[in-house]
Amino acid sequence: MHKLSMIKENMDSSYVKQFSIEQLPEFCNQIREKLIEIVSRTGGHIGVNLGVVELTVALHYTFDFPDDSLFWDVGHQIYVHKMLTGRLKKLETNRQNEGSPGYSFHKESIYDKVTSSHAGASLSLGLGSAIGNQILKNNLYTISVIGDGSLVEGSSQEALNHIAVENCKMLIILNDNERAIEENFGGLHEYLKKRQIGVEKQETYFSSLEIPYYGPIDGHNVITLVNELIRIKSNLRKPTILHIKTIKGEGLENMLKNSPVKLHWNFKFDPFTGEDTESPRSTGYAKFSGDAIEKILLEDPKAVLITPAVQSSTGIVNAFKKFPDRCYDVSLAEQHAITLGAGFALQGIKPIVCYESTFMQLVFDQIHHDVCINNLPVLIIAGRSGHTGLDHVTHHSLHDLTYLRCIPNLRIIYPATHNELTSVIIQEFRNLKKPTIILYPKADILDDPNEPFIIDNDDLKKSQNSTGLILSVGTQNKNGLEVKHALEKQSIIFDHIAVTNIAPFSDKLADFMTKYDYIITMEEGIITGGFASLISENLIQRSSYPKTLQIGLPKKFIEHGTRDYIYQKYNMDSNSILKKIKEVWPELGVI
Repeated sequence: MHKLSMIKENMDSSYVKQFSIEQLPEFCNQIREKLIEIVSRTGGHIGVNLGVVELTVALHYTFDFPDDSLFWDVGHQIYVHKMLTGRLKKLETNRQNEGSPGYSFHKESIYDKVTSSHAGASLSLGLGSAIGNQILKNNLYTISVIGDGSLVEGSSQEALNHIAVENCKMLIILNDNERAIEENFGGLHEYLKKRQIGVEKQETYFSSLEIPYYGPIDGHNVITLVNELIRIKSNLRKPTILHIKTIKGEGLENMLKNSPVKLHWNFKFDPFTGEDTESPRSTGYAKFSGDAIEKILLEDPKAVLITPAVQSSTGIVNAFKKFPDRCYDVSLAEQHAITLGAGFALQGIKPIVCYESTFMQLVFDQIHHDVCINNLPVLIIAGRSGHTGLDHVTHHSLHDLTYLRCIPNLRIIYPATHNELTSVIIQEFRNLKKPTIILYPKADILDDPNEPFIIDNDDLKKSQNSTGLILSVGTQNKNGLEVKHALEKQSIIFDHIAVTNIAPFSDKLADFMTKYDYIITMEEGIITGGFASLISENLIQRSSYPKTLQIGLPKKFIEHGTRDYIYQKYNMDSNSILKKIKEVWPELGVI
């Protein structure tokens, strides 16, 4: 490494404009070096950010932010933008409690127009902003940067349909690196793949919509980028596309060669070798889910597996390698994935559809309309349900129970441990007769209780002298047992049950709950409409009104943070719960 003399701690958007265009390549080299240095210490989305170093510098050199508007799709390619907008030191706190989130975050900076991390939003946001400037007679520009993976999203295609007929100052940068997390898939990907720098080939896709199109050009040649941006800007009268080719992970060739998936997101790593210097503390739930799915595909030659570009985070990379003829990665097409599964089900083929739960929010209508109204046997497995730790506020899945359990015909299961997750996936697939969702948290073996405990499928017996009942779900099962034992030490007896059957809810458990004077519900989700509401509804139906204490998250968008940090902040840890019991039920005599 050499001295990074061109980089300052408090650079703003105008800082880069002081350099001559000939100095920009060296500035980009230093930015890339600093970026690798920071992310090797924090972990994060290293690959895509290395791919947009030159683009980000060129955009700040050409346009005037924050007056001009810049939207990123997806919002995790924003690290260099943060460095150039006074947030270099904040980037060094990336993915830490109370630190900077690894995505665009409007509360952090006026340079981030929106808080965003889901694919498919930038074109609609950009068009609305550009038309708004036109209405307000603002002589300003709007730039939407969209990856080739995000372009597959249905909402992106809807936006293009509208963009084609508008006349406003909107520039679309198509950042084409041929990858989402894994390699992209489908006809659009194949079309863009054929369009290479310096190869004369007629453009037909965007031109058929009469959207002006330029490129492809080298997205790592900052001088070429600046010259092309200046040229387009000088005559920008209607939405225009600039197609650039970039390499995800440019500057970290070792990691690119050894594991392209690692370049999407990575733990802390050695910047010279690319090897991890940090690793997961134990085996995650996704591994057990993936193993169960592999067993199903091996046993049932008609079983099929579908996912929208989340193979690695849902543990199914090996399944795709072993059974390529029955595995379908449809790229970032979440809505299509679930309805594709419905189509398989109509033919008597049982599909498994794997999601990250945060992206499953995009497919409410498809689950509701295409699968559940038709009562089709589709097995959906959604990982990372609940709080996702040091991910962004936009990545948490805290409303899963709230929005899913209101859908008729939908069976919802939340296994209590990693072992149960494996057995439940296999059992539910074998017996699949109706729409079924299995949820599991962003967790690992160490998040499971380390002792035997009761779940709602067991024989339920009220302990002698017990006055209360603790009902928990997901990662709160371990916490629930801690509260139970802490109360026992004070001769206050509460039974504990881990609830796994969310819908339909167990009549046996619902009747059993009425035997208690006190009930505590514990969930890693928004209380409103969630697990606590489910318990209250069943009690009311049975005209049972015990004293209840609801433990969970408030109706607000929850920040990122480790599970311990979030639990303590929102009074969800065992010590906070004991204090709450003492406060609301003084008659129990909790010390």
